[in-house]
Amino acid sequence: MFVKTQAIVLHKIKYSDSDAIVCLYSREFGRISYLVSNKSKKGKLSQSLLQPLSLIEYEGEHKGSRELQRLREAHCYQPFADLALNPYKNAISLFLSEVLYRVLMEEERNLPLYDYLEQGIQMLDLSEKGTANFHLAFLIHLTKFLGFYPNLEENRPHWYFDLTAGSFCPTRPPHNAWLSPEDAARFATLLRMNFENLHLFRFDRHQRTQLLRQILDYYRIHLTDFPEIKSLAILEEMFDD
Repeated sequence: MFVKTQAIVLHKIKYSDSDAIVCLYSREFGRISYLVSNKSKKGKLSQSLLQPLSLIEYEGEHKGSRELQRLREAHCYQPFADLALNPYKNAISLFLSEVLYRVLMEEERNLPLYDYLEQGIQMLDLSEKGTANFHLAFLIHLTKFLGFYPNLEENRPHWYFDLTAGSFCPTRPPHNAWLSPEDAARFATLLRMNFENLHLFRFDRHQRTQLLRQILDYYRIHLTDFPEIKSLAILEEMFDD
């Protein structure tokens, strides 16, 4: 059958000289992969639409038993104002699209998650202040939907943070996956951040790099086969000031 829905572009790879495979996170089907032609006619499927985190509405074939569906046509339902032109925002979008490609595996509808992703992408595009903190807030709040949001109920000054348990504790855990009281306090500030107040939180380059790596370690502990993120180096270089 043919379907029409909205989706977020996560990843595109070359399949042949004339075709590519694009991985989407769709509003109706969750994660889904489509075969697209690089020789579309009359602009029905412009390749510029398939950039990371593009918000598209598309029409395509959908057969539940088929691993690779076929995309017929698409258009952008929320054009970017600044994301594609701003080198800092573009680096963040490439980084986040790689992370999302690795963590969004469910092939079923999840409207709250889709709405969160859509809102976040729109806010990144429109943000004027606090952009350097955006990916920190985005990733930590994404854990609400992935099932391992940190537990703040036992947060106390000078306590450790147990990355495995996802909670604070008064003494150092009996393993190596923990944050010192100083790092734990800074990690806890992430949970007060949202897309509107990013500019109120000040971190230097070292602190921001350390926080991001701690978040990725947290993901790696709680997700199976979460790999090294290749675009991390590019992102850190962009904000090396």
